[in-house]
Amino acid sequence: MKNLVLIGGGNQAHYTIDIIEKENKYNILGIIDSIHDVGSERFGYKILGRQENLVELIELYNIEVGVISIGDNWSRYYVYNKIIEQVPNFEFVNAIHPSVIIGNNVKLGFGIVAMAGCIFNPKAVIEDFTFFATGSQVEHDCFIDKFSSISAGSVTGGYVRLGKFSAITLGVTVIDRVEIGENTVVGSGSLVVKSL
Repeated sequence: MKNLVLIGGGNQAHYTIDIIEKENKYNILGIIDSIHDVGSERFGYKILGRQENLVELIELYNIEVGVISIGDNWSRYYVYNKIIEQVPNFEFVNAIHPSVIIGNNVKLGFGIVAMAGCIFNPKAVIEDFTFFATGSQVEHDCFIDKFSSISAGSVTGGYVRLGKFSAITLGVTVIDRVEIGENTVVGSGSLVVKSL
């Protein structure tokens, strides 16, 4: 198994760790975080250091791959850029819970985090560094752009397009063929019947 580090030690790291442990594909070395004390412990794993010291940490701990465990879409993008400035070929992997259902001809990017019970139906395109909370559903032929997210219990109809950095929050229903543009937040409990 490749040695993996989580980048981000907030609450999202907790369930990302749970996913990775259940997948049993990677050896978790620890967490890189900008707030918690280096050497302290979060969710059973040590804070190894700061993202600005990634080059040294890779050599010290033999880090091979990583997952950005940060829920906020723009923050995830910011951290991603800081990482590739230092290590342009750094390998990001997906953390997809074993209970996730993936239909035929679904295209998955990298750096994706998908929690328990998510459904990606046939011909959906799931781009890089997207996040899907518990039980979110992406219907057939949807396009979910980079650094966007869908929160717990939210459902999209078919042929929905979700723009870059956009967030569908808790318990939202989006009807078929709606387009949600970039940098858009859809409030909890919404029924989206036209493009935003």
